[in-house]
Amino acid sequence: MKRLYTPFKVNKLELKNRVIMSPMSIGHTVDGFIMDDVVEFYKRRAQGGVGLIIFANMQWDKLRYNPNHGAMLTDEKYIPSLKKLTDAIHEGGSKVFAQLMHRGRCANRASIQGEQAVAPSPIPGRFTHLEMPKELTVEEIKEFVDWQAEAAVIAKKAGFDGIEIETNSGYLYGQFFSPLTNHRTDEYGGSLENRCRFMVETLEGMRAAVGPDYPISLRVSGSDFMDGGCNGDDIAEICELLDKTGYVDGFSITAGWHESAVPLITMEVPHGAWAYLGRQIKARVKAPVAQGMRMNIEKAEELVDRGDFDAIVMGRPFLADPDVVNKAEAGKASTIRPCVGCNAKCLDMAMVSKPIGCIGNYECNREEELEDENGLMPTEKKSEHPEKILVIGAGPSGMEFARVAALRGHKVTIWEKRNRTIGLSLYAATPPRRYDIRYFGQWLERTCRELGVEIILNKEATAEDIIAASKDYDRVVLACGSKASIPPIPRDPSVPIVHAWDVFEGTAELGKNVVVVGGGDVGVEVAMYIGEIGTLTADELRFMMIYKTEPYEKLQQLLNHGVHNVAIVEMGKKFAPDINPGSRWSIIARTKQLGTKMLKETKVIEITKEGVVVENEEGRQTLPADTVVIAAGAKPNNDMYEQLVGKVKNVDCIGDAVKVARIPDAVESAYKLAASI
Repeated sequence: MKRLYTPFKVNKLELKNRVIMSPMSIGHTVDGFIMDDVVEFYKRRAQGGVGLIIFANMQWDKLRYNPNHGAMLTDEKYIPSLKKLTDAIHEGGSKVFAQLMHRGRCANRASIQGEQAVAPSPIPGRFTHLEMPKELTVEEIKEFVDWQAEAAVIAKKAGFDGIEIETNSGYLYGQFFSPLTNHRTDEYGGSLENRCRFMVETLEGMRAAVGPDYPISLRVSGSDFMDGGCNGDDIAEICELLDKTGYVDGFSITAGWHESAVPLITMEVPHGAWAYLGRQIKARVKAPVAQGMRMNIEKAEELVDRGDFDAIVMGRPFLADPDVVNKAEAGKASTIRPCVGCNAKCLDMAMVSKPIGCIGNYECNREEELEDENGLMPTEKKSEHPEKILVIGAGPSGMEFARVAALRGHKVTIWEKRNRTIGLSLYAATPPRRYDIRYFGQWLERTCRELGVEIILNKEATAEDIIAASKDYDRVVLACGSKASIPPIPRDPSVPIVHAWDVFEGTAELGKNVVVVGGGDVGVEVAMYIGEIGTLTADELRFMMIYKTEPYEKLQQLLNHGVHNVAIVEMGKKFAPDINPGSRWSIIARTKQLGTKMLKETKVIEITKEGVVVENEEGRQTLPADTVVIAAGAKPNNDMYEQLVGKVKNVDCIGDAVKVARIPDAVESAYKLAASI
């Protein structure tokens, strides 16, 4: 058996395995009380086999709180609501910790009842539009220590098995630790020991309140990744100091602050990338260390088996598939629905205090809504009227429909005109070096085949073909996706024109100078893809660094300059407006880093032998172009539907064939239709 699935102790609390579900802001609190859908969400994750769940963002500040953003630990009146949650998690087979958190300067007035945010020093943060926080007085710090001790007692009475104190992500305690945000000259500032004093006093007060056997753990950023902040060595020293108090029963290691100019959990981050930070800390502390952030189950098994860590913390994988642990422990890791690391429905929603979800799992955080009176989801129930169904198109919507329909007992056949499944939309949605999203497509195909879905490739479907075949089927579902929009730009026919999807597919020949027409989501992604061609691979970089073949500056140049000169032309005011915020900033930053010329509010006038003629407020110019890539959007490919209505007894249209949208929308429309029949 993998060590990851063996029992594990935190203080005197025994966990059934070494997999911890990280704290996640899922929403759904009203006036500080937990709603039933939250209970169902966590009960389902507990049933999936995880050893410990960290329940996030429990508020203890009696003055500065958001009653609709997190559960409250400020009064015993909240205990019955909290007890429903802890009982449900225990019933599901897991233990649960309450995470105490305080945003400090990361909170704005609107989110904390109009109160002014507080911090170690009056230094504003980037996410609050530079609202000035109030410097905490010594008296207020002492009050905070008392309030947290009281909160821990309430958590214990409510059935929580332990406490986690959040110090990561640039929140209050991290602000005290960091010389960047702590400019105090009293006993809570200056030396490292002084900057840790608030934390030490909190631990002392909490331990006295809950007793010696009640677990207390800390969630810590292994490095701030902030200029002037704490680096990895600083944080390791802080953890060593806190460990020596004897009050800490475990450390959970993350990376960076929300303000860091480093992608932390986007799909471009390799799985286990931040393990080196945790290893630094584990080498200096006696308490158990768990590593988190950007982790799949395969990497988790590797790190724990090797002895790097005592446990692993994962969050988003449990949104994509609540049964991660049960499946992996049973040797069925290939059946796990993968998290693609997009942040679109999880982190981005949490950051604006909205209920989270998952782009690939429509059921996520909808358990209470979708369950019937017997607690069964639509995918757990067979249809009363099984049908033979023909699906046209093996893209995200077609495959998701087939999966859900097959689970409900329908016999499904898919026709796909290409020689492989998962249509062009997934490729267009896949930025370079962000391959996890393709794993979702592979999982869909594998799951469909295991459920008996017949997939026929290289099958071009005409209306006549479908009408002729429909006599053998009860229903036809069109999942034909979208088709490219080609703007009417005057051009010289000698200049090669290709579509962005052709580039992603690897079928387009590209010249030295490439102009991308259209700076939306696909346009920016394809520009970055082209810009990356010819840059150093990871293996090449590793070799060159080991043997010091080039100085650092040269390696940077080789990492950031490929073989193509790329320009993007966008008519609107913003590049890639629909890419989710959690990923957009890093994609734009990387595109610029690659030397891409980015022109917004610019119109393409014509395409000539000399290049692409564009016009903006600065006048006209010609961009050299050996190849022009069109990324000017798409439109629904629904012509077939009009031809079939009235000639096929049941015909439905889903996904981009109805409205061009993103993968979550395609998955949702497919799931809903399949669940309804």
